[in-house]
Amino acid sequence: MKKESLFNLLFLALVIMAFYLFFRILSPFFSIIAWAAILTIIFYPPFKRVNRFFRNRRGWAALTMTVVVIIAIIIPAGFVLNLIAKELLTLYQYSEQFIREGKHITFFQSLAQTDLVQRIGEALDRYFDLSQINLQTLLLDNLSKLSLYIASQAPKFIKGLSTIILEFFLMSITLFFLFKDGEEVLTKIKALIPLSAKQRDDMLRKIVEMIHATIYGGIVVALVQGGMGAVGFMIVGLGSPLFWGTVMALLSFMRIVGPFMVWVPAVVFLLIQGAYAKAVILGIWGATLVSLSDNFLSPLIISGRTQIHPLLIFFSVLGGLLVFGLVGFIAGPLVVTICLAIIEIYTAPPTRRKQNKRDKSLGKG
Repeated sequence: MKKESLFNLLFLALVIMAFYLFFRILSPFFSIIAWAAILTIIFYPPFKRVNRFFRNRRGWAALTMTVVVIIAIIIPAGFVLNLIAKELLTLYQYSEQFIREGKHITFFQSLAQTDLVQRIGEALDRYFDLSQINLQTLLLDNLSKLSLYIASQAPKFIKGLSTIILEFFLMSITLFFLFKDGEEVLTKIKALIPLSAKQRDDMLRKIVEMIHATIYGGIVVALVQGGMGAVGFMIVGLGSPLFWGTVMALLSFMRIVGPFMVWVPAVVFLLIQGAYAKAVILGIWGATLVSLSDNFLSPLIISGRTQIHPLLIFFSVLGGLLVFGLVGFIAGPLVVTICLAIIEIYTAPPTRRKQNKRDKSLGKG
């Protein structure tokens, strides 16, 4: 083997190793960088106006917009978390009083006397010996175990909270530098893409449109689900419908969990109260108008702005959540957008390809 060939192989191996290590170093911070990039794209139009106000002093403009974004995230999140903590405390106190006064015994007795439960018991008794099972004791034992488990998770919760604070701090720093140096970074990324100037601009435009559509679509879906949840709470007469509607909207936007984390416990609460009709109404309302609306609205809104088939958007959102976690509800459709853009470029008619090649040669010249 010639020395030149050996040198090229060694250099290629060095490049591969360097980029592999580069990926390994940055991969733990993928979610932080991704969210910072998404927030930069969303808030970049107002950043331009702030930058003009500061007479193109990008450092001060970036610092101002970073503070604005942090305030826009922290204040609503802190307000809602405070309200959730108060409501959970009230719910815990009510549950403790409910059991201490023995109301759970009345509940189990009335539940056991209903026709539905008796029919279910008769059907199960054909296959299982239910005479040895005390449903009340079984449920109370499991509730006690659940309480102990929740208490044991307190240290993990504190550790997780400190991790969230650290990640938010790192995201804020990344956000500042993306505001400040984002245009330079984008110029270097464009230079690495082996396409003509027009093709690069088209691809980046589609990526920005996808991020905007996903974020704004998520906001619309969250408002619809939160509003429908609040209406459902008002129909069955539950307290604080506007607050719980807000909580459902936030859970909808978070994507990992959903509004069912609110309306399902509310259904259980109505069952405990003996309001079986209201529980059925809220259960049907939550399962159809609240939870299922996301499956129809989100793909339609994103597809309408990006011209991508709703079914593909639907699976890209679900697949993105499974692969990337919370950021996947944007990363999934984004990957699909990039792939479809590449396919469109390489399946373009010959006249368009010639024009793109001419644009590329002019760009090099």
